[in-house]
Amino acid sequence: MATEPVSSSVASKQVFTQAKKQPRRSNRHARETLSAYLFLAPYLLILAIFTLFVSLYGIGLSLFKIDIGFTAPEFVGFHNYVILFNQLSDIGLSDFWTSMKNILEYVVVIVILQTALALLLAVILQHTRVLRGVFRTIFYIPALISSVATSLIFLWFYNPDGLVNFLLSLVHIQGQDWLNNTTFALPSIMLLNIWTTGAAFMLYFMAALQDVPRELEEAAAVDGANRFQIFWNIVVPLLRPAIFLVMALGTIGGFQMFDQAMFMTNGGPNDATLTPMLEIYNTAFSDQSFGLAAAMSVLLFIVIFIVTLVQRQLIDTNTNNS
Repeated sequence: MATEPVSSSVASKQVFTQAKKQPRRSNRHARETLSAYLFLAPYLLILAIFTLFVSLYGIGLSLFKIDIGFTAPEFVGFHNYVILFNQLSDIGLSDFWTSMKNILEYVVVIVILQTALALLLAVILQHTRVLRGVFRTIFYIPALISSVATSLIFLWFYNPDGLVNFLLSLVHIQGQDWLNNTTFALPSIMLLNIWTTGAAFMLYFMAALQDVPRELEEAAAVDGANRFQIFWNIVVPLLRPAIFLVMALGTIGGFQMFDQAMFMTNGGPNDATLTPMLEIYNTAFSDQSFGLAAAMSVLLFIVIFIVTLVQRQLIDTNTNNS
C-alpha cells in the first residue's frame, strides 16, 4: 500500500520534467531554424534578385515593344507571341523556329550520347584498381576547361588544315570543311559538347554506383548471371534517379547552348547551327527588339519545362518498383 503514492509521485515528476523539456526543445528547434535561414539568406537574396525577379521581369518585358533606345516602351499584350506563332506557317523563313528545330535535334543526340559516355566512364573507373585517381583526373579534364577555350581548340581541330583532317589523311580519307558544311556543322558542335559534358556528368554516376548494394550483384552472379545481365537488370534500374538527373541537366544545358554556336559558327552556315539562345541574343542586341526576344525566352522556358516533365514520366525514378 505504501508503494502506490511513491509510484504516482515518480510518474507525476516524469510528466512535469517532460513538460519542462518540451518548451526548451521547441525553443532550440526555432533557434536552429533561424540560424539555418540566416546562413541561407545571402543565397536566397541572390536567387530572388537574379533568378525570380529577372524571370518575372522577362515575362513582363515580353508584353511590351521595347527597343532600349529613345522610344518609350509600348504595351502590346501578346502581340510578340502572335508574331512568333504566325511564323510557324513557314518555319524555313523564321530564324527562331529554325533555331528551335536545330536545338531539338541537338538535344536528342547529345543527351543520349553524353549520358552513355558518362556512365561508361564511371563504370570503367569503378572497376579500375590501378591508377584510379590518375584516370579520374584525365577523364575529368574536359570539364575543367572553359567553354570558350574549348571552342577555340576545336575550331582549330575542325579547320580544313586542322587535326581532324590530318588524321583522316593518314588513312586516305578526304577531309571536310566541317564548320562550313551544312551537313557536318551541327554534328561537329555536338561532338564537342558530348566530350565536355560527358566528363562532368561522370561524377554523378560515380557517386550513384557507390550506393549500389554489392550483395545484389553477388547474388545474381551466384545465380548464373553474367556481367552484362547484372549491369542491365540490377545496376541500371538502381541508377534511374541519377540517369534522370543527368538527362534533365543535360537537356537544360543543351537548350541553352550559346558559346559554341557563337564563337565557332555564329549560327552558320545557312542557320545550320543557329540556336534559340543565339537568336534571342541577336534579336535583342542586333535588332533592338527586346520585347520579342523576351517572348522567345519565355517560349524556350516552356519547351524546356515540358521536355523535362516528359523525361520525368519516361524515367521512373522510384527504384522500389524495379
